[in-house]
Amino acid sequence: MNAALQTSRIEAFLALLESEKILTAHSVQRALGAASTSGHPFDTVMTELGLIGEQELASSLCRFLDVPMLAELPEPLSPQMLASVPLSYLKENAVLPLEMDDRQLVVAVADPFSSATIEALAFHWERTPSLRVLPRRMIGECIDRLERSAAEAVSVEAGSAGPADFGSDDLERLKDFAREAPIVRFVADTIHRAVDAKATDIHIEPLEDHVRIRFRNDGMLSIVDTAPSAMLSGVSTRIKILSRLNIAERRLPQDGRMRIAVRGRDVDLRVSVIPSIHGEAIVLRILDRAGVELRLEKLGFDETAQAKIRQMSRAANGIVLVTGPTGSGKTTTLYSVLAECSRPDVKVFTVEDPVEYRMAGITQLQVNPAIDLDFATALRSILRQDPDIILLGEIRDRETAQIAIQAALTGHLVFSTLHTNSAAGALTRLRDMGVDGYLLGATIRGVIAQRLLRRVCPACQGAGNVAPCKSCNGSGYSGRTVAYEILQVSPRIAALIDEGASELEVAKAASEAALIPIAAHAATLVERKVTTLEEVRRVIDLGGGG
Repeated sequence: MNAALQTSRIEAFLALLESEKILTAHSVQRALGAASTSGHPFDTVMTELGLIGEQELASSLCRFLDVPMLAELPEPLSPQMLASVPLSYLKENAVLPLEMDDRQLVVAVADPFSSATIEALAFHWERTPSLRVLPRRMIGECIDRLERSAAEAVSVEAGSAGPADFGSDDLERLKDFAREAPIVRFVADTIHRAVDAKATDIHIEPLEDHVRIRFRNDGMLSIVDTAPSAMLSGVSTRIKILSRLNIAERRLPQDGRMRIAVRGRDVDLRVSVIPSIHGEAIVLRILDRAGVELRLEKLGFDETAQAKIRQMSRAANGIVLVTGPTGSGKTTTLYSVLAECSRPDVKVFTVEDPVEYRMAGITQLQVNPAIDLDFATALRSILRQDPDIILLGEIRDRETAQIAIQAALTGHLVFSTLHTNSAAGALTRLRDMGVDGYLLGATIRGVIAQRLLRRVCPACQGAGNVAPCKSCNGSGYSGRTVAYEILQVSPRIAALIDEGASELEVAKAASEAALIPIAAHAATLVERKVTTLEEVRRVIDLGGGG
């Protein structure tokens, strides 16, 4: 079957699914695009994209091909037939010979459009293949049983030697294990559950006798599942394959990224794998652009705060900073500002590690220290690309700070983040990095310091604050809002910075100019019953104001 004919048959099958209203026209186009460019089997494309379940796909293929639907595999299978083809080949191609006579071979396949596989079977057995369609999972499980039976029949000499080197055979075994249906299903189901639960992170943690799965929701971790320790290597390998990491490396930390289809839409995940005494610990950060509304009001900034932020972000040049600890929503705030600034007449660049939101109309660059592409190097190169606005993921050192300052002095508007407890602390932090005070006063337009606080569950509150309801899983909280302070650099504050004033002196001058400290703003959220005093105390140091 040539490629054109194969494509034609796939198109005809997808047209059938669209006519039966199993797929939409948009889903058909997604399937066609992925099938033609990914190189993956057609059945895998359809199920991994979340377009159709594997059982429904098999049933639809049987109708399309006008072949009988197999409820189960015939037992026993012919040992002679199976002996002539490696089980690894059958497993990799998801095919299983069922019976054969003088004229034809009856074979179960997961992808009936795989012409190369079908032609290979016909050549090998010198018979015309008569196809039956089965889900890849069922074929894989059958071959797993055959492999276990074969292994049990072989006496394996107990090894007294030390562990063997991690060679190519081990890699292939790991890949095979990662492709097993239970592993694939477990990884996919875990990610789907996390996205459905609006979790921000998935923690896969090996313990002494099992693997613990935890989700982070609204900043808090909770146990959602456990798995046998024996599954860890398969789960780790599956995630590494999806995120293009080195599956042979188990001694060093690795970072990567992957994209997976969930409920018909693509979700990006940032992957961190790190060795521990019980195996590799994995954290997946869910970067679900569709789950976040990049609008200041949706994040929790009131109208006064929005006006201040817009005033700072409409400056012709300078630096606008967002500060706070890891996980305080700094990048989301910056992208919300950037969404308002991005226009056809403005050139916008971002330099990040990693790129957390994909946004149309802007140029985004991810740093890669492995090839010496750090923030400073990337920022220098971007300045030669004639930008108007630059989002710099983080100012980490003196070199990056000085280049950002230089960019602001030469007519660019720079947005970035710092890890400080307060708005005023950002100015002294930059000064501690070695940036001269007079340069800070000349370039910093404003600083937003923020924290994320859990919101009181509206369903619980509406019920008169009785026992927490099911919608918030008994926590009493649902969603988060932002507590903040906004420092606009006035001529008075710029002069203080130039004079080397302390953080307290800058904070006092800012308060006299109407800055509301973050602790005071959090207190107003408690008064308005948006959050609770317990939640504020958990997140904010009320004594220090940070």
